[in-house]
Amino acid sequence: MPVVSATQRKTVADSPIGTEFIRLGVGVLVGVVLIPPLIWLAGHLVIGEYIRDPLTGTTGGPLALWSDYLQALAQGSPAYWLTCAGPYGIYVVVRVLRKLLGL
Repeated sequence: MPVVSATQRKTVADSPIGTEFIRLGVGVLVGVVLIPPLIWLAGHLVIGEYIRDPLTGTTGGPLALWSDYLQALAQGSPAYWLTCAGPYGIYVVVRVLRKLLGL
């Protein structure tokens, strides 16, 4: 049985597909963790309170918006999934533009 040294061992990050999956995971993590508070902050500064339920007028803070966001992701809402995938999408567009422009 051959002994494999630490320098010879392959990891997921060594393959191009593995690296891309890591980037996708980081992008989705940013889309789930950082985007909702940024959306809440921008809305709070520009529009005002986050009205969680228009019928009752109940308001909520950033955690309420984050909870609603996660529920919409779990229900499969395309708009929320597009928002979640946005950071990775922007990364891909920047990579394509850099490749096309030769930067």
